[in-house]
Amino acid sequence: MKSFLIAFIFLFSGIISIAQDITGNWQGLIPAGGKNLRLIFHVTKSGETYSAKFDSPDQNAFGLSCSSVTVLNDSLLIGIELVKGGYKGKWNGKDMITGVYSQGPGSMAIDLKRVSDAELPKTPATQIKPQTPKPPFSYIIEEVGYENTVQKNHLAGTFTKPMNGNKFPVVLMITGSGPQDRDESIGMHKPFWVIADYLTKQGIAVLRVDDRGMGKSTGDFRGSTSADFATDVMAGINYLKTRSDIDTTKIGLIGHSEGGMIAPYVAARSKDVAFIVMLAGPAIGGIQTMYFQAVEKPMANLSEHDRNAYGQLYNKMLGRKLDDERGKLDVDQGKDITVYTRNAFMNWKKKQPDSTLKVLIHGTDEEVIKLMSDGFRDFERPWWRFFLTYDIAKDLQKLKIPVFALNGEKDEQVDSKANLAAIKTIFTKNKNTRYRTYEVPGVNHLFQHCKACGSVSEYLTLDETFDTATLTIIGNWIKEQVK
Repeated sequence: MKSFLIAFIFLFSGIISIAQDITGNWQGLIPAGGKNLRLIFHVTKSGETYSAKFDSPDQNAFGLSCSSVTVLNDSLLIGIELVKGGYKGKWNGKDMITGVYSQGPGSMAIDLKRVSDAELPKTPATQIKPQTPKPPFSYIIEEVGYENTVQKNHLAGTFTKPMNGNKFPVVLMITGSGPQDRDESIGMHKPFWVIADYLTKQGIAVLRVDDRGMGKSTGDFRGSTSADFATDVMAGINYLKTRSDIDTTKIGLIGHSEGGMIAPYVAARSKDVAFIVMLAGPAIGGIQTMYFQAVEKPMANLSEHDRNAYGQLYNKMLGRKLDDERGKLDVDQGKDITVYTRNAFMNWKKKQPDSTLKVLIHGTDEEVIKLMSDGFRDFERPWWRFFLTYDIAKDLQKLKIPVFALNGEKDEQVDSKANLAAIKTIFTKNKNTRYRTYEVPGVNHLFQHCKACGSVSEYLTLDETFDTATLTIIGNWIKEQVK
C-alpha cells in the first residue's frame, strides 16, 4: 500500500449507506518502536448512523472517540480528530478490512480482522493517572442538569464548590474540538477534572459539562458549529445565575483549544462573563491554524521551497471552500470536488520541478486526487464553515474584561508564539490592559511536558495530565481577578 505525503487526507464525512453488517470489533497492528501495538475499532450503528470508538490496549487507552464514520458500499472510512487522521479500508464482506491508517502527515498499511468480544483485551478495572483526583474529596460534588432553551437540548455536568462558605466565584469549562465528555478525557487522562479539583480547593466553584450528544447531554454534535456550542455555554451561564451559592458578578470561562475560541465568542455577547482563560486558543483564526497544523509543523523538515510548494496546493484546496462560501466558485467545478481537485492538482503539478514532486508525491495522479478529494469533502460540514470564516479578532477586540491566554511552547496543533503575539496586538490596539499572555515552557497542546510533543501516543502514555505549575499560575490569576 503506497504512502501519500498529504497532511489532510483523512478528514471524512459521516453520511452512511450500506445494507451489510460491518458493526463489531476490528483489530489491527501498528508497528512502533520495534514492536506491534494493537489498535481496535468498535463500530456500532444507531438507525442509519454509524459511530465508533477505538482502543490502544498496549498503551492502556480505551474508549477513545472517533470523530466520524462513513460506510459506503465496501468502504469503511473512520475519522479520528484526536490523531489528525483516521482509517480508510476495503471490507471483504466478512472478517477482513484491508486499508491504511493515517496519523498526521504519515500513513501506513494496516489490515483489520474481526474479533469477538471474548477475544478483546480486558479493560483495566481502574484507569487512573497520578493526577486524577481521588476520594475523599474536601469539597462538595453535585451532578447537575439544565436546558439549552435556544436549541432545545439538555446539558449534564458536574458542579464542584468548596465545603464552607457562600457566594463563590465560578468558572465554566469549555472543551476542545471533537466530541468530549465533561472531563475532556483522553485515554486515562481527565484534564478538566484535574483543573476543577485544583480550583475548587482554591475556593473557586467549577462547572464542567458533557458536550452535546456526549455522556448525559443530548443534541446533535456533528451537525453543530462552534456558534452552536456557544449557546450551550450561554445555557450554562444562565444556570449558574440561578444558584444562590454563586457570586453572579464573578462568572468566568476556561476554554481549551476550540473552547479557547468559543470563550471570547461568548464573552463578546454576554455581559455576565467577568473573565476568560484561553488554554491553547487559536487567536490567529481557523485558516492560519489549519495551515500551521497541515503545512508548517508536519513539513518543517522539508526545504523552504518544497514546503511552500505544498502550502500553495493546500491553500488552493482550502480556497475552494472559502470561495464556495463567498459565491465566487465556478459552478462547473464547484458542484464536483473531484473535478476541482483534479484541475487544481494538475495545474499545480505543471509548475513544480521534478525534485519537489519526488519529495511530496508518492503514487499516481488519480490516487492522490482521490485522497485529496476524500479529505476535503469533510469541509462541507457546518463546523468547518464556521471555523474557517469566523474572525475571532473582532470579538477579542470587543473585550475589556480580564483575559489570560496560555499556550504550550511545544504545542504542534496551535502555534504558541503566533497566537500569543496576536493576543498582544489585539489588546494593545483596544487598550485593554487587563490581559496576560504566558508561553508555558516545555509542554504540548494538553499542557503536558513532552518529548515527541505532537504524538497522540505520547499524550496517552505520559503520567502527567496537566502541568502543576501552570495550575498554580491559573489559580492565582483567577483569585486576583475575583478578590
